Amino acid sequence: MNRKIVLYLVGVTTIVIGVFICLSAFVSFLMEDALRHSVALSSCGLAVIVPSCFLVFFTRPKNEADRKFGIREGFAIVALGWLAASAAGAVSYMAVADFYPADAFFESVSGFSTTGASVIGPELQLRSGVTLPVGVEDLPKGLQFFRCLSNWLGGMGIVVLTIAILPLLNIGGQSLYNAETTGVKSSSSDNRIAPRIASAAKILWLVYLILTVAEAILLKLAGMSFFDSVCHAFSTVATGGFSTRQMSIAAYHSPLIEWIIIVFMFLSGTNFMLHIRACTGHPKAFWQDEEFRFYALTIAGSVFLITISLIFLGGDGFEAPLTTFRTALFQVVSLFTSTGYTTADYATWPIFSVLILFLLSFLGGCGGSTSGGLKCVRGILLFKFSVMEIRRCIFPSLVPGIRLNGVRLEMSTVHKTVGFLSCYLGLYLLFALLLALFSANVDLETCLSASIACLSNIGPGFGRVGPSWTYVWMTDPAKILLAFEMILGRLELYTFLVLFLPAFWKK
Repeated sequence: MNRKIVLYLVGVTTIVIGVFICLSAFVSFLMEDALRHSVALSSCGLAVIVPSCFLVFFTRPKNEADRKFGIREGFAIVALGWLAASAAGAVSYMAVADFYPADAFFESVSGFSTTGASVIGPELQLRSGVTLPVGVEDLPKGLQFFRCLSNWLGGMGIVVLTIAILPLLNIGGQSLYNAETTGVKSSSSDNRIAPRIASAAKILWLVYLILTVAEAILLKLAGMSFFDSVCHAFSTVATGGFSTRQMSIAAYHSPLIEWIIIVFMFLSGTNFMLHIRACTGHPKAFWQDEEFRFYALTIAGSVFLITISLIFLGGDGFEAPLTTFRTALFQVVSLFTSTGYTTADYATWPIFSVLILFLLSFLGGCGGSTSGGLKCVRGILLFKFSVMEIRRCIFPSLVPGIRLNGVRLEMSTVHKTVGFLSCYLGLYLLFALLLALFSANVDLETCLSASIACLSNIGPGFGRVGPSWTYVWMTDPAKILLAFEMILGRLELYTFLVLFLPAFWKK
């Protein structure tokens, strides 16, 4: 393995994080935070940048051989880069808001993995011995900004990871598509990997930025403050779910704001390559895509069933059909895209509605989006694979074959998808079991819900991690465990798990 290029690019990553921490310090100054908070943030930024610059200087590529990297280096750069970014972000929470290390690491990982799970609330005890009276609103504005910015940076990294990098490593939901769809080939044998990643990344970042700016403008026009509109645009487009309010979007009591966020959560849960195709003269690209049709119809069907359930079984508060429809739509899109915003305590809804939301938590949005979960494209393939195997029970001589968007897939690709599902479910149950071991007095519903909420990068779940709860009550080992589960889910499992193979590190 070319360790120098790995350390070099990880160093570059942490320099970028340090620069954005300094930007947050500037925002802290503009928003008139206490001077000590602005100074603490800027000091954190410099504390990250300076050692990272030394690392970059001593590991910089000096010749063509130093610049080469392949599959193993790709895995290491992605996984270690996410860990390094999370560690750098944790320093800010400790220095500015006096968080304990486990709480700071959990919150930072949740931000960069776009999970949205939080320990911040009235019960959070700081190292100084005080507790926050309200929650998020009590944090300095600069730290609130960095918190949402970490969502946005994580989401930007995920878009490039899933569309430009993972296909080169022959893993990830986007690699199930034809190579020409992404503009990069799925073979890692080509020496021109870096130029293709750079080319794809520029286009993707442009789309990402346009969506962010558009949402921020619309939220400002809808009545949000400029600060809140920017922060929520960061979190929505990244499907991260961090808010500047403890009550999330429910705090605004604005149907218009809810509709705007619904639209952008839906767009952010869509394959970003479809946005590019639609903007380059192919407006029918969305509905022609099999995964998008499945994504849209699943949302429509789920909203219909939950709305009916709430009207007839929900009791008081669900008499108005249009309001009930909007509430159901918001929560379905929020959990399905793994954003995690809330406008209602859905954990108190009828069990039928709760089960639908729980199942949607597993699936997630489209491949090539910022969503977490299994991804719709894998769900489609697993369904087709099951149907094919049932038919082969009747017709044993049937030639196996599965098509996606009219293209026949290699069975090795399908088998990888089945293997991914097995690994996903196995890890989900394993982390639920470990959570029960590390957290005292935790119930079964909370164990199962917290595990999928972190593995699918949703954030809020059910039980004691539902919309009206936070993760602050968990033990420190449980928080660290769930933090690693967030990274594991965010990096599509294999990217992170491969680091634990001894053969991976051999020359």
